[in-house]
Amino acid sequence: MLRDRTTLLLVAVLPAMLAGGCASAPSSPGEDLRGLLRFVQATHPRPYAYVSRAEREALAEAEAQRLDALDAPDDFTVGLAFHRVLARLGDGHVAVALPVFQDDVASALTLLPLLPKLAGETFFVDACSTELPRGTRLIAIDGEPIEALWAELEALVLADGVHESARRAALERGFARHYHLLRGMRATYRVDVELPDGEAQTLTLAGVPRDALGPLSRARHSAPVWGPVSPEEPPWPFVVDVADGTVLLRLPSFGIADQEAYRVRVDALFAQIDPDDTLILDLRGNEGGLRTHGVAVLNHVLGAPYAQWASLSARVLRVPSAFRSLTTFPFVPEEHLAALLAGAERDGELWVRTGDPLASLMVPHGEGHRGRVVAFIDGHTNSAAVELVTALRASRPDAELHGEPTGGECGRHVGEVPVVYTTPHRGVSVLMSLLELRHVATPGCVDGQGHAPARAVVYDRLPGRRRPLPRRAREPN
Repeated sequence: MLRDRTTLLLVAVLPAMLAGGCASAPSSPGEDLRGLLRFVQATHPRPYAYVSRAEREALAEAEAQRLDALDAPDDFTVGLAFHRVLARLGDGHVAVALPVFQDDVASALTLLPLLPKLAGETFFVDACSTELPRGTRLIAIDGEPIEALWAELEALVLADGVHESARRAALERGFARHYHLLRGMRATYRVDVELPDGEAQTLTLAGVPRDALGPLSRARHSAPVWGPVSPEEPPWPFVVDVADGTVLLRLPSFGIADQEAYRVRVDALFAQIDPDDTLILDLRGNEGGLRTHGVAVLNHVLGAPYAQWASLSARVLRVPSAFRSLTTFPFVPEEHLAALLAGAERDGELWVRTGDPLASLMVPHGEGHRGRVVAFIDGHTNSAAVELVTALRASRPDAELHGEPTGGECGRHVGEVPVVYTTPHRGVSVLMSLLELRHVATPGCVDGQGHAPARAVVYDRLPGRRRPLPRRAREPN
């Protein structure tokens, strides 16, 4: 499932849900949180993967009581409680949409216009509404040291597993949203920085509307994601000649809807790639989408039939009647869950089906790529992009991983058959998926962790830009 698509979905569907009456109901955010917990416990395939039932219930009840004690908690306060509870799921495909972020009220937002970047143990100002030289250190926001603030924010991040790189990547990309959940919103923000020459400054930054955050992210000193940018929109794959005998296939996203056009594009690109060259599959920043796009690539790289999933499992085959009036299925109908689990057997609390439903598509065109294969990955590599890495590592253990650990777990993810649950009182929408996928086994995979690179590539404190790859992008014939 594509996280960008999820975000757009929640922005699109929530106003319609609010118009249906949720927003006018008496406000009871504490009971909303209790209801959400009951829904998660009843339907999420792994609600206790990283925290016990007793711990989860105690945490949710403490947050619910905190909300009940407030006369009129705002959306940020409510969202903070929801994030504190949901972050313990270890599920990066969960998303929360608050009424305050919707289009009809978003113009009133005055958000922090600053994005940090962690390099080593130091925080830098990566982008800011006030122009600052590269290498400016971030010291504090509204008097709070950034180190302590960052640690508190990490506990709110909805990310896969329990590995730090996934939380760091998600927090860097969504820093403004997480900051406001924790500290609310104000008209101006006081920011303490240290310039590269050692001069200390205190800046007063005026809050900005939500629309300003997109350009701010694109203006990052570090670049929004590593790797060359697609010359097209939407971001189609393309090839870059790195050096004699080495080519890079850039795969910026698997979110393009036209599966046949994507396959044709990939076929045309591989027709130009020498099978004896070193092939780099650049998946940095690829947050997933349609896994058939990864299959289109692997059918040229691998030389024998393969699989991405070992099994599928779900706690329920349909939403229990107690929650049906509060749920919608945005991408596929509810019946798709039972269809995917046809022939499943009961294993404890789960329905489990072994095998990969797309195995018939995973038949390579020939003997596969003969040359060395390297995959570039980072903390933003998620979902269907992680499944490509999984099948690659399972079938070609000699394939090398360079970069950061993937954001998605190496062993599993809960990212299919998404459902939107909307709370009855405050109209908070939570998207999660009902189906867990167990990936095929790969060398060195540890549950709760991402695919680990053999060669780590990290930001350091040295000034100057990273050396870009040659930009001799090939267009397909």
